[in-house]
Amino acid sequence: MFRSFGRNIRLVLVLFITVYIAASSFILYRTMEHRSLDMLRQLSVQYTGQQHKNTLLFMNWLEETSKLISNNQVVQNALKKPAYDGAISPILEGIRSSSSDILGIYIWGEAGGTYSSSNVSGLLPFTEIKKVPGMEQFLDNREQALRWTVLNREHLMNAPSDLRDRLLLEVKIQNTEGQILGLLSLEVEIDKLYSFYLSGKNTIYGENEVYLLTSNGKLLNAADVPMKRLQEVRTALGTQKMNHPAKPEGQEGIASSDADLLERETADGLILLYPLPESDERIVTYISADGMNAELRTFKYLMIGLNIMVFIVFWLLISKLSGSIVNPLKQLYLKINSTMKD
Repeated sequence: MFRSFGRNIRLVLVLFITVYIAASSFILYRTMEHRSLDMLRQLSVQYTGQQHKNTLLFMNWLEETSKLISNNQVVQNALKKPAYDGAISPILEGIRSSSSDILGIYIWGEAGGTYSSSNVSGLLPFTEIKKVPGMEQFLDNREQALRWTVLNREHLMNAPSDLRDRLLLEVKIQNTEGQILGLLSLEVEIDKLYSFYLSGKNTIYGENEVYLLTSNGKLLNAADVPMKRLQEVRTALGTQKMNHPAKPEGQEGIASSDADLLERETADGLILLYPLPESDERIVTYISADGMNAELRTFKYLMIGLNIMVFIVFWLLISKLSGSIVNPLKQLYLKINSTMKD
């Protein structure tokens, strides 16, 4: 009887301690996990948000640089004639050599003239350029003076030696009456955009991956990305409105609101999508939570080990407590039986 009573006492106390340890540990771990992910998100958004502003400043600087060409009277007068004007090439070469970020400069005139910086040759005629998807719509849109797009050089010139995708700033060259005289294109390395968002292993926000998502759903710089991650990015993009109204001419490119940022938490990290001004392309930043999860796993194993030690200690204490209750009662019971027999 007393053995069963002692066993019941131990069972109740052990059950209570087990439930308490398990519940408190679960709540503590989930709280740590939630706060760690929230901290990762805050730091990531803070860092990439600032870098996105730097990107917009860089793009705005290129837009202002393009105006030095598109508003140049020498350029506009030359584009009114089909004959080649040798005064334009020095202007283009001077602009290109002023910045290593500009890989090439191209101009197509409605009258038939074509011009480029000295490092480029074999431009296609303007009639072929107009066949590029979306070009006619861009040229016919009077409210849109420029746009950013991703193109391969095979759409711009004959037999290009470099077939990598490039970022192009396309600017309409117009006279004071708004008549289109031609098209100006500045070519920029896409890696320049990536460099703004990349972070190293030793930074507080962790190492990340940066891609460019084009308007047709192609993910650049992502040949080795697992299909699961590609699907996560496409799902994240699918929750955002694709078409944005064209920004009126003269509006600053850096005025893009942080509300355009799209966030999506995944099992393995965080996806941030930033729209580019005057473009259907998106900068995709994937921030892995592997480092954070590794620290959380270490914390979990330490907590499990500590809980086992606490459980053993409590088991010993409960056994002693049960014995201190049951043994006196057992002795008292034996004395009562002995007295009754006497």
